Amino acid sequence: MTDIGEYNERLVLHTIRSSPEGIGQSDVVRRSGLSRQAVSLITRRLIAEGMIEQAGRRVSGPGKPHTLLRVVADARLTIGVHLDPAHITVVVCDLAARPVARATLDPPTDDPQADIARIASKIDGLALSLGAAAPPSRPTTADADIGAADDAADAAAGGAAGTTGALGAVGAEGGAGAPSPEGAEGTTDSAGGLATRRRLLGIGIAAPAGLDATAGILRDPPWMPGWRDIPIVEELSAATGLPAVLGKDTNAALTGEIWSRHLESTQTVLYMYVGHGVGSAVSANGAVHRGGTTQAGEIGHLPIGRGDDACNCGRYGCLCLYTDAPVLVRSAQQAGVPVRDAAGMTAAIDALAAEAERGSEPAQEIIAGHGRALGEAIRILAGVHDPQRIIIGGPTWPALRALAERPAHEQVSQWLEGAHATMESSHLGDDIGAIGAACLFLDQELAPGSSTAGSL
Repeated sequence: MTDIGEYNERLVLHTIRSSPEGIGQSDVVRRSGLSRQAVSLITRRLIAEGMIEQAGRRVSGPGKPHTLLRVVADARLTIGVHLDPAHITVVVCDLAARPVARATLDPPTDDPQADIARIASKIDGLALSLGAAAPPSRPTTADADIGAADDAADAAAGGAAGTTGALGAVGAEGGAGAPSPEGAEGTTDSAGGLATRRRLLGIGIAAPAGLDATAGILRDPPWMPGWRDIPIVEELSAATGLPAVLGKDTNAALTGEIWSRHLESTQTVLYMYVGHGVGSAVSANGAVHRGGTTQAGEIGHLPIGRGDDACNCGRYGCLCLYTDAPVLVRSAQQAGVPVRDAAGMTAAIDALAAEAERGSEPAQEIIAGHGRALGEAIRILAGVHDPQRIIIGGPTWPALRALAERPAHEQVSQWLEGAHATMESSHLGDDIGAIGAACLFLDQELAPGSSTAGSL
């Protein structure tokens, strides 16, 4: 019954969160499929916990106006950490996946322990600046027993979640965990516990493959040789005192798109991640496909129909030969474009884009060539996955988009027209990896049907 209560609580929260403009309780009942009594009990608890609030009234026909409910975005905060060969990005996101604080650190070094200490210190600093803190511990065994009994009673009355659900133990309205009348930040519960606002949930970590997401270990990330077999989840959790999850950067980016934009779960979405290299991710029914070992979407050696260049893998025409950032920078240098990589790959790509904007024809052609190769890969993957929506993003894409987007679209335009599909660029900018990492944790802790539940 406790599991049912957690699922129902998450389902109601997800339904309300998916309507950021506000939703009436009757619509929550209709969309969730739960009984009116169950939804009423859950929404009262969520209001007491500060997770949702009333958002005015809406008149729709005769009768009593509907009271709208919406999520309090800063009720819970999540940390996102993106380990990229070019730099480390740390963001703090609210429940709407909006960054409320961010920092960029120097790239990963060959001393992972020192880097983890840097990341932990930055997380502590950002949390302190926001007045955020970790949530209270999970309920005691006695509390859980009481909650389970209440779950059974609620379920018998209409399938409602119990008083101890995914969002933590909460008493009756106005009791423990209830916010002050103003709902101000910094208020504490009647037991002197943590404020009901700005609780830190945990940390999501996004990194390039290869990794073991289940074990929380970076196995062999490209361009980060010092990070082989590093138990990043265990070590960062120990350094911060917060739970953490690990995911591939491409999957994190697509999770960020789904979470922040409330994309329809009925759509199949193909995401193209443009960073040091190019990767892909696919979602269907609102869930990202991660593969048997979370390595789905490794497309660097996807043959794109060109036979002129040999790859070190032994084949010809691999995508990485035309789209990897080091390849673009090297091509620019060979063409006489004043681009230096001593300051890092991100700065070099920015310099290449700046030269193209200033009218350098070699720079413009290099970026356009990147777009054509990317479009060829998208056309192949679109034929495999049959998506209704294609999104291009990643930390390098904002610099390349102005000149690469059109040639990429031209390669796919015929398929898009025939499939009645759309292709667009991400709205999350170059922080997509870190924002997506935060959404990995949000999705694990708050999405209906996820397998874990924290004290939120």
